[in-house]
Amino acid sequence: MGPAHYKMDKRIILTVRKLFLLTLFNALAVLCTAQHEEDAQIPIIIQNPGTNYLLKIVQDYFRSDPYQNQFGFFLKHLMDDPILITKTTRLKTDTSLFYFQGVYKNYSPFGFLADRTEVRLAENEFIIDDSVSLKDTLVVYQLLGFSYNGKTGLESVKNEFSKFNRRYSKHFITQSSDIKDGEEIVGASKNYFVYGVTSSPLTVSWAKLDEFQNAFIITLRLKIK
Repeated sequence: MGPAHYKMDKRIILTVRKLFLLTLFNALAVLCTAQHEEDAQIPIIIQNPGTNYLLKIVQDYFRSDPYQNQFGFFLKHLMDDPILITKTTRLKTDTSLFYFQGVYKNYSPFGFLADRTEVRLAENEFIIDDSVSLKDTLVVYQLLGFSYNGKTGLESVKNEFSKFNRRYSKHFITQSSDIKDGEEIVGASKNYFVYGVTSSPLTVSWAKLDEFQNAFIITLRLKIK
């Protein structure tokens, strides 16, 4: 059980890392801003009235809401959540960016009963201008619901993806794409755009990780100043 469990977890990590990068680079620009913890903090303010549905999505799925409080309060609330049974934290240094990952105990805000629910918060650098090597930092906030049981689990995450899009896509401008492994379609993602804003703050995805594991993923993009 030990070696097999290790291999399964390793496959999850490698595959989800690919999905993480995909959802990150689908839309690098973001909608909302906040202050660093060490600076004078201000609440995150969303002015576009169309973002009411974005707020509802966050409240329905995420236990910690980055839009309702100061960013430092949000970060503490997320990291100190009492139902996180395992946590991994990598603090920001001169050579690495901040990364946090946690696994919830008995938390499944989806239409299916998730076998594992994971949350991630990570800083990522992206290049604004190649010619002058100008970079900026993006914070990616993800909720991942894993469903095992092969084909049954696959249908669960695909149905959640379809249900989510039926419920919310009419309130946004959306852009869809397939996730492929060679010629095989192993998932799909949809970027959500708020009216009047050219960047996407939200992406939802489903993915088949292997013959046993599948995932439904919600990705938020935050800009920290």
